Amino acid sequence: MNEEIIGMAIKALDQEIEKTPTAQLLKERGRLRMMIGDHEGALADLQAAARIDPQLLAGLNGQFKG
Repeated sequence: MNEEIIGMAIKALDQEIEKTPTAQLLKERGRLRMMIGDHEGALADLQAAARIDPQLLAGLNGQFKG
């Protein structure tokens, strides 16, 4: 997926998260942020998702690389 499309998807998620922040939306935005190398943003989203629903991140694996 190219960065422009990912950026558009992130902006759409930003709008939805502003209205109703759910763990699933935050997890998805975090995943997209990782794809474009925004490690800090991705980590913040995944931490926020875990605060809402710790079970949502069960089975998630990988590592942040700078």
